[in-house]
Amino acid sequence: MRVAIGSNNPVKIKACKNVMKRIFKRVEIISVEVNSAVSHTPLTQKETIQGARERAYDAINETKADFGVGMEGGIAKISGKYFLTGWCVVLSIDGKEGIGGGSTLELPSYVVKKVRKGMELGKVIDSLAGESNTKQKYGAIGVFTKMLLNRQKVWEAILTYAMSRFISKELYEHANT
Repeated sequence: MRVAIGSNNPVKIKACKNVMKRIFKRVEIISVEVNSAVSHTPLTQKETIQGARERAYDAINETKADFGVGMEGGIAKISGKYFLTGWCVVLSIDGKEGIGGGSTLELPSYVVKKVRKGMELGKVIDSLAGESNTKQKYGAIGVFTKMLLNRQKVWEAILTYAMSRFISKELYEHANT
C-alpha cells in the first residue's frame, strides 16, 4: 500500500505513518511538499477543509499512490468564540474522499488578534512557548494543554476519522442504498 501525504512536516508524517501502519500493516509513506492554496492560517472551516483537500489532491496526483492525505490546521469562529481546528482529507486512487475534523480548542483573543493582523499561528505559538518551530513538534495543542495532548496525537485521531470511510466501507455503502 502506498500513501502520499501532502506535507513535509515531521509531526504530520509521523501521525500518518502511525495510523496507516495500524490499518494496512505494510505501507509506504511518501511525503510531498505541496501548496495548500489557502492562507497560512485559514480563518474558516471551509477554507481549512479546502486546504486539506488541495494537499491530498496534489499528493495523490504527484505520486499516483493508493491514497493521498491532506492535513490542514486553521481557526474557526463557533458560537462567537475562536477555536483552533484541524481537518484531514483522504483521497483514494479511485476518487473516493474521506473527511475528518476535530481538535477544536478555544484560543485566547490576543492570539486570534495577532493572526487576523497577518501573523502565522505557528509564529504566535512560538512566541508564547519561547521556542521556534513548535508546529513541527507539539504545536499549539501542546502549549495550551501543558502537554496533556500534542499535535501528533490529535492529527492521528483526525486522520483516523477521515479513514473511517475506507476502513468501514461496508457501512458507508450500506447507508447509500
